[in-house]
Amino acid sequence: MNKEEISKILSERLGKGVKIKDMILVGSGYHSNGYKLTTEDGEEYFLKQIKSDDLGFEFPERKVASLLVSHSMANRAGISPKSLGVILHNEKMELLPELNEDTQIYQIQEYGGAGKSYLEILGEKKDKTEIDQTDIDETNKLVDYIASIHKIKHSTTDEKRLTAIYNDNIRNVIGHQEYMLMLLHSITEENIIIPPEKQGEFLSLMLENMHHFKNRPDRVRSLHGDFWGANVFFKEDGEMFVVDYSRMPWGEPGFDIGFWVSQYLLNYHKFKNDYFKKLGQLFLDKYIEKTGDREIAKTLVYSLGLISVMYSSSTWVPGIEDSVRDSFYKHIVEMLKRKEFFW
Repeated sequence: MNKEEISKILSERLGKGVKIKDMILVGSGYHSNGYKLTTEDGEEYFLKQIKSDDLGFEFPERKVASLLVSHSMANRAGISPKSLGVILHNEKMELLPELNEDTQIYQIQEYGGAGKSYLEILGEKKDKTEIDQTDIDETNKLVDYIASIHKIKHSTTDEKRLTAIYNDNIRNVIGHQEYMLMLLHSITEENIIIPPEKQGEFLSLMLENMHHFKNRPDRVRSLHGDFWGANVFFKEDGEMFVVDYSRMPWGEPGFDIGFWVSQYLLNYHKFKNDYFKKLGQLFLDKYIEKTGDREIAKTLVYSLGLISVMYSSSTWVPGIEDSVRDSFYKHIVEMLKRKEFFW
């Protein structure tokens, strides 16, 4: 850390000249270090540095979010000592702008173009009985895309950190604020698939799978995080593009593959059509062929557990008959018990 850079940031933030004279480590915990800063004028400040790379701080984005929440909480209380802001240190130190309840949040990216979603394309295939060349061409492009994402390894080779990153992914299938617990919490007593009184047994099965699949640092790969047909588009010329990378930056490739295969599995139950079984198996076979990852047929079932809850309620996925929801859910429960995918 550079005293001059911190002095400049404090001067800009406080609107007066500040020059740091001393910087002393005054506290060190598992997740963070604390430093006392003393200026030439005798004023004192405190600097918190997150140093942990596990147990909730596997990614730099999480560290930023944690300190932004802490900053807002302190200022909301309005009690001394006051928080002055959150600093990022890359090539130089920079103070992040302030956030409040009225702050609008956006993401900007390149425009992929016009195309038809694969979800729509899959819906148009409901009366097909055999795989044709179009199916094969689409599947090859889909597999090439997701395999190229999964080929990317994390920059660290430290096994302890890779284990933490992998376990974070496995843990968050249940604990992420947009995933299982949130989905289960929204399900009412009227739900015939997994009402509140049946959720404990299902969660127990998911926890069993969490412990079964954890601690695989060798399998850490880059993920898409929300890989399903609504985020994949084919243009008229046959080229495809994918949007909405979300939530899970690194972890088990089976997380993405489970999301994708669930579409074929749902249609297999919905239309009682073996075509979707053949198409789904074609995707899996091509993925294994191109990646060499034969474990994927086991690891994907854990994310299918998440999908089974999502599809059990019309709140999240309307327009499906309860009999289809029930057979889809029970099929996945059996996979979770066997810890392996099967049709």
